[in-house]
Amino acid sequence: MRRLFLSVLALLPAVMAHAVEPNGPERFPFFTWGARIGFNATGTYISQAVLDGKDLTNYEQDTQVGNFCSLQFRFNSSRLFFQSGIGLSSNKTTVNIDRNSWKENSQTTDFLTASYVMKSVTVPVQIGCHIINQSPYCMSVFTGPRFRYTPSKYYSASFINQNPYNLAETNNPLSVGWTIGLSILIERTFLDFEYEAGISNLSKSINDTSGAYSGSEFNLGHRTSILSFSYGIMF
Repeated sequence: MRRLFLSVLALLPAVMAHAVEPNGPERFPFFTWGARIGFNATGTYISQAVLDGKDLTNYEQDTQVGNFCSLQFRFNSSRLFFQSGIGLSSNKTTVNIDRNSWKENSQTTDFLTASYVMKSVTVPVQIGCHIINQSPYCMSVFTGPRFRYTPSKYYSASFINQNPYNLAETNNPLSVGWTIGLSILIERTFLDFEYEAGISNLSKSINDTSGAYSGSEFNLGHRTSILSFSYGIMF
């Protein structure tokens, strides 16, 4: 998904350079709002993995499907718009970390599997540009940060093949990701395609609750990478 994000980002200047100028009167009222539902594919990127004081460098992510819904609003001009709103998002992802990757030239793997489920309140703060704005069709691109609030009781981290440890993770409730997306509007129906690259580390701390290795160092810094598709109605 990182390659897809970079490819879309590289193409945006060329797309916007060939944008079609709006024809006739302004397509949208100054203020519009809408509701949408959709699906997301969530991956995990490891920024640091330390187990018992050993740096682990090899991991494999397993992208999983979640869902979301949101209310959003826009302040429009003929060319640009600002949009925000509030949403509920359910994201799931799994990552396999090789516990032998700290060993130089290791020929075997021993994967620690970490599975995450998070339910969040989301607020985007985005600015966009209408590439095509000719009734009844509109195509727009947008970008900006999205803020996520995930209470601890709605954040779950489970570990498989963790022996001899008993690992428990505490999350950072507030996280930030950067979004880039494409919106297609036909009459009042719109489709959004969006990619969100996590900026914040989701892990606040990770500990071994067995007590037998209380002096050991544990850390698992990770960020989300979310590709989403949604369907909505604009009013």
